[in-house]
Amino acid sequence: MSLALGELAARVGGDLHGDASCLIEGVAPLEDARPGTISFLANPRYRRHLAGTGASAVILSERDLPGCPCAALVSDHPYLTYARVAGLFAPTPPVRRGIHPTASVSTASRVDESAWVGPHCAVGAGAVVGSGVQIGPGCVVGEGVEIGPQGCFEARVVLCRGTVIGCRARVHPGAVLGADGFGIVEDAGRWVKVPQLGRVRIGDDVEIGANTTIDRGALEDTVLEDGVKLDNQVQIAHNVYIGAHTAIAG
Repeated sequence: MSLALGELAARVGGDLHGDASCLIEGVAPLEDARPGTISFLANPRYRRHLAGTGASAVILSERDLPGCPCAALVSDHPYLTYARVAGLFAPTPPVRRGIHPTASVSTASRVDESAWVGPHCAVGAGAVVGSGVQIGPGCVVGEGVEIGPQGCFEARVVLCRGTVIGCRARVHPGAVLGADGFGIVEDAGRWVKVPQLGRVRIGDDVEIGANTTIDRGALEDTVLEDGVKLDNQVQIAHNVYIGAHTAIAG
């Protein structure tokens, strides 16, 4: 894929300086860039690489424009503009439809005809899988789980009983949503399990990193509102409430 720099600027915004017809075929860091790539400068510590870059264009702020040796896309927020540009060149996973023959899908579930349930998956009774959802190999969708449209669940994700997930979720490999929280009570020197009766409720546009765990609530639900982003290996305990557009790194 290649885009003329002018077309790229029109898609992502910014003030173009230089040859609008220059073809861009990918992104690269300043120090490793070659002709045909676009790079970015968002952190002053990398300014020393600007003068010698081999990139055909650089995304940068107005203050760094005088030192740029090639075409430039000037932005008030260079890293955000870079993210939008990188999104144009990122590989797009194939979108599939149907149910793999090795998957086990309850007849009491509802899987939209445009969704994909991959190899060796299990979908429990009462589960609802929305339109365009992509469920990777080895995933478990428990009883009564609800998945909104256009979600992507990579390999070995486990969605435990009753978990509710909004639209456009992205859940990375090995994450577990809705397992019991650590609820125990002492009785004469022994531990008695406290039943965990709540659920996990996830809003729209949430991304959950690899091997992250989110425990179901003890009585009330554990909640992640819209736009929450979790890093890999994050543990969210029972009854936690995370507000919209929060980012958490472990």
